[in-house]
Amino acid sequence: MRSVLLSIWALMVAGALSAQQTDTTPNALLFEEVEWNFGRIEEEAGKVSHTFVYTNTATHPVAIERVYSSCGCTTGDYSRRPLKPGASEKFTITFNPEDRSGRFDKRITLVYDEGRGRTELRIKGVVRGRKRSTEVLYPYALGAGVRADSNYKAFGNVAQGTSKSMTIALANTSKRGVRIATEWVEQSGALELFLPDTLAPAEVALATATYVLPSDGARYGLLRDKVGVLIDGVRSEVVLTTTAIGVDNFDRDAKEVPKARIEPTWVDFGEVAVPSVQRCTVVLTNEGTAPLVVRKVSPREGTTIGLAEGTTIAPRESVSVEVVLEVPRGAYDTLFGGGMIVVNDPARPVRELRVGATIK
Repeated sequence: MRSVLLSIWALMVAGALSAQQTDTTPNALLFEEVEWNFGRIEEEAGKVSHTFVYTNTATHPVAIERVYSSCGCTTGDYSRRPLKPGASEKFTITFNPEDRSGRFDKRITLVYDEGRGRTELRIKGVVRGRKRSTEVLYPYALGAGVRADSNYKAFGNVAQGTSKSMTIALANTSKRGVRIATEWVEQSGALELFLPDTLAPAEVALATATYVLPSDGARYGLLRDKVGVLIDGVRSEVVLTTTAIGVDNFDRDAKEVPKARIEPTWVDFGEVAVPSVQRCTVVLTNEGTAPLVVRKVSPREGTTIGLAEGTTIAPRESVSVEVVLEVPRGAYDTLFGGGMIVVNDPARPVRELRVGATIK
């Protein structure tokens, strides 16, 4: 009877562990734990970290291909190389409590095994904050006493025919009023930026950045803008940067949809000489029930992706894509390449293709 009870208990524990790792298919990476509570931490003490241990339970090598964080204050440190069957590895999450007093509950989602596996890691706790000075609240000095609470805003995905706005707070810490103007350093043509013309002494105002994408479906892929700020005619050394990714405006009620799969999403060329040219082939498959359309291909510097924008793949069909990594003279240590591919897959419109090599 005791052995039967122990067997039932073991099955319940295994089931609970599996339930914590969310995906429609069995996950190849099994984590010993998926949640950690830091308890009460002090903001002044700085960053805190916790390491999660996982094992590859599949019969083939598995690599972590994509990591999504719910907050810029939470980062993951992990190995990008494929993990052999039966081997274990560590994934360390670091939380920065700076300017984040109160309770926190953050998540990092890992995508691996050619997109088949997905695990959500969670950290939580309570930050006891410190007294904040103006310099802490507005860490970016634009000049003449004007400071900003941020110099970078990532908008994430923005659908065609829609807009998305974010704000940056500006504070005049001086005892006199100032004039504010802007000039473009890099312009996508999709960003509308509104800043106050003047700031009175001790005034705080918001600058509003809005990405507006037309409904004609012309703005796919990465959109990046950089804006210089002039305070009383003097150009600040701080540049305001924004990014967004243009995707389709999907019909969430559509019964027939495309579903993209890239295999593999990570290619390790191993040890290579310099200079050299490394080539590999990946396969893009449409596992859905509607045509899959390639909207944008954005290779990283040194990488060529042989996939034309506008390529249409019928349901259950595939195309082979040649990926070329140029290893320049003078390269050392580890070299990474790849790129971003945007498709009309409503579940995952943005795909990251990664290649890498170790320099001999």
